[in-house]
Amino acid sequence: MTTIKRLLVANRGEIVSRVIRSAHDLNIEVVAIYSESDRELPSIAEADHAIALPGNHPTETYLNSEAIIAAATRSGADAIHPGYGFLSESAQFAQAVIDAGLTFLGPSPEVIALMGSKTTAKAIMASAGVPTLPSVEVPTGTGSRFDPSEAEHLPLPLLVKAAFGGGGRGMRIVTSFEDLADSVRLASHEAASAFGDGTVFIEPLMIDPHHIEVQIIGDTHGNYGHLFERECSIQRRYQKIVEESPSPTITSALRQQLTDAAVAAARAISYVGVGTVEFIATNEGSFYFLEVNTRLQVEHGVTELVAGVDLVRAQLLIARGEELPREIQNATQRGHAIEVRLYAEDPSDQYRPQAGVLSNFTLAQEPGVRIDQGYSSGNSVSPYYDAMLAKILSWGETRDEAIERLKSALRKSVISGVATNLSLLSAICDEDEFVRGVIDTGYLERHDPAALIASQRPSPEERSRLLIAATVGRVQQLLGQRRVQRSIPFGWRNVVTADPQCIFVGDDSERDVVTYRFVGLDTLSCVHNDEQFSVVVLAVADAALRLEINGHTTTYTVLFDDDRVTVSDARHQMTWRLAPRFRLVEHTLPLGSLVAPMPSTVVSIATHENDQVERGTTLVTVEAMKMHYDVVAPTDGRVRKILVDLGDQLKAGDIVIDFDSTDDKDAT
Repeated sequence: MTTIKRLLVANRGEIVSRVIRSAHDLNIEVVAIYSESDRELPSIAEADHAIALPGNHPTETYLNSEAIIAAATRSGADAIHPGYGFLSESAQFAQAVIDAGLTFLGPSPEVIALMGSKTTAKAIMASAGVPTLPSVEVPTGTGSRFDPSEAEHLPLPLLVKAAFGGGGRGMRIVTSFEDLADSVRLASHEAASAFGDGTVFIEPLMIDPHHIEVQIIGDTHGNYGHLFERECSIQRRYQKIVEESPSPTITSALRQQLTDAAVAAARAISYVGVGTVEFIATNEGSFYFLEVNTRLQVEHGVTELVAGVDLVRAQLLIARGEELPREIQNATQRGHAIEVRLYAEDPSDQYRPQAGVLSNFTLAQEPGVRIDQGYSSGNSVSPYYDAMLAKILSWGETRDEAIERLKSALRKSVISGVATNLSLLSAICDEDEFVRGVIDTGYLERHDPAALIASQRPSPEERSRLLIAATVGRVQQLLGQRRVQRSIPFGWRNVVTADPQCIFVGDDSERDVVTYRFVGLDTLSCVHNDEQFSVVVLAVADAALRLEINGHTTTYTVLFDDDRVTVSDARHQMTWRLAPRFRLVEHTLPLGSLVAPMPSTVVSIATHENDQVERGTTLVTVEAMKMHYDVVAPTDGRVRKILVDLGDQLKAGDIVIDFDSTDDKDAT
């Protein structure tokens, strides 16, 4: 038996907290590692020990194998849990851990290497009788010389995929053989940048299939099993944001076929530990192998909820050399579980990652709801790492009950300081197709995120009430800042003059003006959209305001973050920017400036000074939170000056290009 007394988690955020819970139940101490920007995360305080890794960039910290193993040795750890990240599927890292005399919580380096290549994995699975799609491999370094005729026997449309890695990087959809060569070249380049190997492969694209994965588990005694399936079809940029178990899209017969195939896959590679076999399935009942994830999955919690097991505990027991726990061997599906991933991103703007300080991060703890979070109020969301903030999971006896519990938790959660996809997740839970279980990988293509979010917006009257709450909150904030004449109501006038006002600007640039006048110490008269509202302030406690508006009493949460205000009630949450009364000169940008969309790193400059370019031409590419974003020419015009270099670290709003627009010339 292998002894594990102290475990280092080679990752960050919520997975560290998740491992800590299970490790402590087994009386195992946990060592956390952290970068400079992560020192305040909750997981660092929850760990028994924490080791700092100098720097912030992933290659300096959480992907730095040597530094992590050195930290484990320094801290006295005898095992390493790789979490969810890149290192969890790195055969080189697993071998280095073993060579250092430590226990690696995962399958053997040999199995990781075999499954790390999707093309090799497909060949092994085909030999084991697991259904696979036909494909063509393009080895690393040959993408720029690829001849499209090699793939002409495959039916269009096609999907170009990275052979190593995942998460949507190194992936392109091709609808014409004329576009195939360029798509292979670009996918290969992105794969090489993201995973260190530019090998890609081409296979037929299944149109809007179901993405089904099966939880597998094996021990060192030759025992293999499964813990049923998860439905993971709702994705953006090929990354899952909603997962559930059991799948509402498959039959009992197909479930049996999928789980049998997954166990056959585990046996074929002598899998040890917790892992996942991923499939795509059609409405007609056919299914095909995608890949084996040789690690604990982000969405493992839904399996834990329906199977009544602790998968991290199982990992630890298997790593110690024990047989599969009895509760796993005898597990059955009970009830229904759903997980949503909360990201710091703007779904209405191509899911652009966000960075900043979470001035308030309050996730509602409801009956039947589990929260796995990596951040708390006051923490900074860094541009260096994945943008996931938390996972919110619900369980119910039925799917409908699980949905209702999840909806309640999402609606009662309050977040300010950083834009998130909270409103999108809430909207999905209300959308008719989702409620009926009509979901596939094309769900967020059929349902525009902006439209889904708009469907959740308050009615005009509800919106006015939220704006009035924001106005009262602003008045209370200014009252608290006063140093003199505190007994005089804010906005009081001893001569007739215009009423004071608050101006709010939404993300769609829509402006709302609320005028107000005190008619008593705790009573205001407010006007919005020419409608008058009588407002009585019943209670003020920190960010909570209990207001009576036209005889209707509600408690609102009003949070301020610099010039932004976030207001929520029991059903809605909205954020506005407080418009300044006067526009300051230093807030303006030179005419023709193109700016960084977020905190990011310059990874490519695709133009030169004095180049004449067409509208939509990519000029500069930046990287933030593992994704690439293009700064493009807004019109036809000329690049006057390039103001950045490769590798530059940018803040949101930094000027990258001085651009001379042809449209501007025409206008003059």
